[in-house]
Order: sequence, then structure tokens, then C-alpha cells
Amino acid sequence: MQRRTSVREMTSRERVLAALKHQEPDRVPLDLGGYPTTIETIPYNELKKYLGIQSETSNFVRDHVEPSEEVLQKFKIDTRYLRPRPPKNFKIKIEPDNSYIDEWGTKWRKSPTSIYWDPVDYPLKEATLEDLEKYPWPDPNDPGRTEGLRERAKMLRENTRYAIVGDSPASGIFDLACLFLAGPERFMADMILDKFFAKALLEKVCELHMRLYENYLNAIGNYIDVIIVMDDLGGMQGLLISPDLYREMVKPMEKRLWQFIKSKTKAALFLHCCGSIYHIIPDLMEMGVEILNPVQVSAKDMDTQRLKRDFGSRLTFWGGIDTQQVLPFGSPEDVEREVKRRISDLAPGGGYVLTAVHNIQAGVPPENICRMYEAAQKYGTYPIQAKE
Repeated sequence: MQRRTSVREMTSRERVLAALKHQEPDRVPLDLGGYPTTIETIPYNELKKYLGIQSETSNFVRDHVEPSEEVLQKFKIDTRYLRPRPPKNFKIKIEPDNSYIDEWGTKWRKSPTSIYWDPVDYPLKEATLEDLEKYPWPDPNDPGRTEGLRERAKMLRENTRYAIVGDSPASGIFDLACLFLAGPERFMADMILDKFFAKALLEKVCELHMRLYENYLNAIGNYIDVIIVMDDLGGMQGLLISPDLYREMVKPMEKRLWQFIKSKTKAALFLHCCGSIYHIIPDLMEMGVEILNPVQVSAKDMDTQRLKRDFGSRLTFWGGIDTQQVLPFGSPEDVEREVKRRISDLAPGGGYVLTAVHNIQAGVPPENICRMYEAAQKYGTYPIQAKE
């Protein structure tokens, strides 16, 4: 890890790139607005009211918000996101029961008693191998997906000083196969009892991901600093599947996709992977992961001092501010202490970008959101001393 040699105020792009190189920038970079690092509609509307901001609320998927430029500048956010556009040949239709079917065929519903959209029916829950070939998969070459992206990417690169992040064009390989297509009950059983089907589904999803990323990166790959991939592999107490099963079934597909992505862009590879994943972090780095998000500090084995000690010379941590207890239930003073702690653990020597652990959820007071970013400014100026 290298110490910075200048106290000059950096641009946002310089700040993020220095952190990714494990050099100390002028201050810890700040993020808000990605698929796994944004804010949901309810707390965003409360935040706007608290700040006196009048802009419209724009969602890019379900209740995930595209924060306004006014909000991003208010919190001195160093990133700006490029997202794939929706396909031209598929339109979502909300049914009277407040459900819809996405382009993969998964049915989602938000019940009257819920603030979340949940998958409620899985299109491949009874599929055979033959069904995988006949299934109406999304068209990765739909021209709508990249319409206007190259022009926006070029504008952001040439006319702004922000770090540019390419958001993920799809959920992860394991996520899609297990949680959205076959359903967790079917797919978890198949990983043991019908490995041939499980592998075939993972391979099909991987191939579609490769085509989606190929078209996406052909449009923006020369302009971005970071590219996001996703796969949620952890629960609160450990991995959702055993490390051996992960290495046998999932890792080969992730390696194929991630190395393909790295062949198409020089952008740093950012993995969103929730939960307790400490024991496969070496596998992730081996496959080219350079940034780990969300750093779910409330999960087992995800102690930030330990993570920094064991992996901090090679891995950038992006996230780390607890969304399960501190942000929703803590006082603003608790939030400030949390920010100070994570900066002390993760920021020395660079390699840290601060944001909440996953998206900011309903129930988080606007005062706590403001205090998080204010405290980041207060405690995030380098040099930063590691806590003994």
C-alpha cells in the first residue's frame, strides 16, 4: 500500500482510481446510486423532503432509485453510473394483483402488506433438459439495451470528473438459475441430485450473460473505470452452499464470465456478493475480482479489521456501513461512530470506497443518511490511522 505524496484536492475520478490502486487519495471516496448501492423509493422520498429537494423520483428497476444530480452533489458522491437500457422488444405489464413477469419469465409481486417486490413463481421450476433449449430466453442482442449508451459514456468521460461505473446488465449466474428461474427448492436439490440439469442451466445463463456483457462493453468499455458483476452466495452464518459445491458447480461459470469481461475492458471488476463469504474470498480474487461489495459487516466472519488484514493489499472494499442495525435503528451519533470505525478499519493505505451495505431501505431516517455522508467527510481525510 502506498502513501500519497500530495495534499492537493483530487477529482472524483482521481480519488476513486487512487483508492483502487491501494494508494491514499485526499479523502475516502463516496458512492451512491448503483444497482446494489442505491436507495429505495420510500427513504429517498423522505430524504428529499428533509433536504427540501423537489426533483422527481426516478426508478430504474422495481423500487431502486436513480438519485438526482442534486442529491449526489449534496453528498459529494464520487461515482456516476451507466446502466443498460431496457430491451425494445419486451415491455413489463403490471397486472391488477400488482404482479408482473420479467423478461426472464419470473413472476414478481408486491403484496398490499409488503414494501418489496418478491419472486413468486419460477418459469423453470419443472423444466427438463429439453425445455432449456425450447425456452424463450431474453434476446441479448436487442438494440434497445445499448441505445444511447456510448454517447452518454463519452459525455461523462469528457465533460465530468467523476468515476464512471458500468452497472450490471443482469443478476448473477447463481442468482438467476437458483433464485429466479428454477427456484431455490428445485435448484438446491438439483445441485446434489441432478447435477446434469443444474450444470446445463448454469451454462445457459452464463452464455446469455456473456452476450449481454459483450454488447454492453462494446458500447461503453473504453469509457468506464469500474464494471459490476453480481452473485449472492452468502447468508448470515455462511455460504448458501458448501465451498466444495461452489467450486464444483458455480465457480467455473463465474470464472468463464468474469475473465471474458476482463478481456473486453480495462475497468476494475466489482463483485456484489452479500453475506458471510470470507472463506471463498481467495477464490474470488483468483478469478479477477478487484472490488468486493457490500462488505456485510453484520454477517459471520466479515469483521472489517480481519478483512483488511487478510485481503486489503489486493482487494478494495466498497460499502461497509451497516444497514441492518445501525442505519435504521441507531441514532445519528451511532451512525457517526459506525462510519469512524469502518474508515479506521478499511481505509488506511487506500482500498476503500464508502457507502451503505446494500441499498438504503425503508425505515432509515433521513438524518442518519445525512450523518453517514457528513461523518465520511469528517473522518475520511487522509492520512488515516488504523485502529490498534
